[in-house]
Amino acid sequence: MVKETSGTGHRWPLWPWLVLTVAGVVVTAVAAIVGTVAASGSSEGEAPAATRVTVTATQFETQTVTQTVTAPPPSPPLAEFSDGLFQVGVDVQAGAYRTDGPDGSNAGGCYWSRTGPRGDLIQNGVVNDAGTVTIRKGERIDSAGCLPWRLAGPPR
Repeated sequence: MVKETSGTGHRWPLWPWLVLTVAGVVVTAVAAIVGTVAASGSSEGEAPAATRVTVTATQFETQTVTQTVTAPPPSPPLAEFSDGLFQVGVDVQAGAYRTDGPDGSNAGGCYWSRTGPRGDLIQNGVVNDAGTVTIRKGERIDSAGCLPWRLAGPPR
């Protein structure tokens, strides 16, 4: 059951206001005492001793330099590749490639796969001895744990 009360019956606690008021009085009293002690350090009628302050200013100047750089010509596709994912016709040449087998880094042997332009699997396999694979322009070839693949001839 919910007890209904009017909006006038709610009262805020007074202790937070009391704590803040006492803290304000204490801070003001401490500041007054510190100010009095600092002022009494000099003789009456004397100007306070000068304080030496060193200020270092640093100015930076920004210059805009425009330089035209000619990009190097694209390197031709390679006739050899190792482990990794390569775009045929861009990274490596199309053709029949041969490997001497696994390099020992992959317990399952030398894995390879061919994928189409959209990433669809065309063919894959594992080679435990020498092996060949034919790749065509536009495909991707992925190799893991294989000795280098070397171009052995044109695509069949």
